[in-house]
Amino acid sequence: MTTNKTEQQPAPAKKKHFQFFRNMIVTGLIVAVPVVLSLWVAWYVYSRLTGWGLTLADSLGLMSELPPFWRTQIIRVLALVVVLAALFFLGVLTKITIGRKVIEKAQSLLLKLPLVNFIYSTCKQIGDTIMSSKKGNMFQQVVLFEYPRKGCWAIGFMTNENTPENSEAARRLGKGDLISVFMPTTPNPTSGFLMLIPREECIMLEMSVSDAMRLIVSCGAILPGSEESGEKDGDVG
Repeated sequence: MTTNKTEQQPAPAKKKHFQFFRNMIVTGLIVAVPVVLSLWVAWYVYSRLTGWGLTLADSLGLMSELPPFWRTQIIRVLALVVVLAALFFLGVLTKITIGRKVIEKAQSLLLKLPLVNFIYSTCKQIGDTIMSSKKGNMFQQVVLFEYPRKGCWAIGFMTNENTPENSEAARRLGKGDLISVFMPTTPNPTSGFLMLIPREECIMLEMSVSDAMRLIVSCGAILPGSEESGEKDGDVG
């Protein structure tokens, strides 16, 4: 009987080692995925911004004597410098009277082109909204409201206030002030729904926008103000 008990003892130890191995892999994924995605997005944007430089250099036969790897990197860096310089010059133009007139003429031309006018006007409105918002943040406050049914609550971000004086929707509904609420999807907050909700049906939360965003992206796993929740995931039980 004693021999059987001794032979059965290694099983819990193996299970503990397996749990430790599994938890370390999960922790590694949690750390690696955001880093890999960030680097991939950065490389994608960098490649798109500088790809024209490679095309131009190939057509003109520039730096053909250099090794392929270094030639590609040098051309991409030079193309990025040109793009940044062009953006800087465009920014300076907006501060000069003549430059503003030129930009206004170009904008009026774009607004007259079919299809292009819709894309341009939409992008411009989004940009103007972001630039005019406080500290460049279009999300003014975190809001709690009932959705998709009574007794079920969702979190969103107030983006604007609609009164009968400035909003047709508020005038037609006749329910007083409405607030524009963007409700992002989980765990991808880049998509979501725009809702117009009566102010009295919303609860204004004190949590910051960044805390609310972490709560949404983590599917509720990271609570606002909690620094321990991320550490507990990596603990071995």
